[in-house]
Amino acid sequence: MAETYCGKTCAECVQKEALSCPGCKAGPGKQYGAECELAKCCTGKGHQVCASCSFNGNCITLRSKDNIPEYRLKSVEAERIRAAEIAERAPILGKWLGILFWLFIPSGIASLLTNENITVLMPRLYIPGVILRAICSVLYGLILIRLTSEEERYRKAGICSLICGAASVLTACFSGGARVLHWALLVSVPVAIVSFVGAYNEFTAHSIVLTGVDHWMSENWSLLWKWYIGSYCAMLGSLLVIVLNPVLGLLVTIGTVICLLVVSVLKLVFLYRTAKRFQDYPRVLSK
Repeated sequence: MAETYCGKTCAECVQKEALSCPGCKAGPGKQYGAECELAKCCTGKGHQVCASCSFNGNCITLRSKDNIPEYRLKSVEAERIRAAEIAERAPILGKWLGILFWLFIPSGIASLLTNENITVLMPRLYIPGVILRAICSVLYGLILIRLTSEEERYRKAGICSLICGAASVLTACFSGGARVLHWALLVSVPVAIVSFVGAYNEFTAHSIVLTGVDHWMSENWSLLWKWYIGSYCAMLGSLLVIVLNPVLGLLVTIGTVICLLVVSVLKLVFLYRTAKRFQDYPRVLSK
């Protein structure tokens, strides 16, 4: 059996030592996870060697076989540089994303204090809850802006968070506590849009910084945004359904509320895992 798919001799490869290549079929051309396009093509068509393929005479990929080791060497070097850059950024991302995760605790307390059922029983807790929520929102925004050096989209997300925090304070001040004025309801619409823009940029930024670090988590952040916007669209749709069919509308509303809770929990879990991934990255890289 030939030692390579393309017909080259391993002993003649000038990049063999530089790439620490154990040989084509044990290295770049291994059965699973092949790095060589020739090997992928060959095994994909069920051939042991390229010579048995009827298209080998006109194969452009086969003609470039002498350059493939050089391409692989450049790829390895680019990956090494990329890993070094990530290792340099990892402590910053791990630290501040971890703080974002812990901000969910006071933010959750603030949501509890401003809950309608709680404010009916203890109305004095409303204003402290709004202030705490605003503080958390401002801190969240400032931390996101701090991460702008790592990814530009964090800036937009941070600014949106600051706007939402300021809006919640102004609404509380001019609504007299639990009583919400008509103008405050009008303000809530653009604030909700700003919140969506902020969430989109934050989720996208998390996905981008994870590129080359954790593909699975990067994809999950992109997917979570779709669930996020989909849940809110379903919530708006449920309001229309209630007008037509109150019972069905109620069921749809309950379902969308559950979806929103799931999305919130997933965001918290993903944020923790993202922070942990960057915190552990230098240690994993050194192994």
